[in-house]
Amino acid sequence: MIRLENMFPQAFLVGVVKMVDKDGPLETIRWLQEIGEELATLEGPGFEGARENSINYLPICPFGSEITEFIEIYGYPAEFNDIVNKMYELKNASDKPWKYPALTHVMGVLQHSYSTKRAALAGAELYNLGSKSPKGEFKQYNEEALEKAGMAKEVIEELLERSFYVYKIVHPDKE
Repeated sequence: MIRLENMFPQAFLVGVVKMVDKDGPLETIRWLQEIGEELATLEGPGFEGARENSINYLPICPFGSEITEFIEIYGYPAEFNDIVNKMYELKNASDKPWKYPALTHVMGVLQHSYSTKRAALAGAELYNLGSKSPKGEFKQYNEEALEKAGMAKEVIEELLERSFYVYKIVHPDKE
């Protein structure tokens, strides 16, 4: 049962499913990215979460409760997999795969766009090194981002024990 206070996030997730059905996963990815970037522009430059040196991590999972509740009510929509699979297809075809998110759920597309845009507004880049699903049972890593950042997977694995997203902050003017 959808609680009244969660109707808007649930409606948004239904909208994501309908958008994939209507316009396909690529257009839905672009739409989610535009939303993330617009929200970041409204928020302004900066970084979410906690930092250790040049590592930025989020100890909470944005959209985690909403995704979990949505899946409990509706089941896991194939359209969510369509988006995640398309994003990995784009990453694999890219000459800059380190710029893509390590996805564990569909809203990671929006969250990644939001975080990377806010970092860009602050004059930095973010490499998404790893992420963990809202329930914590599944972790995903961006091997190319790990390599580019010179980070060991074990370090990120340890950070994912207490967070849901781990980023490397890169300041191009200092590299």
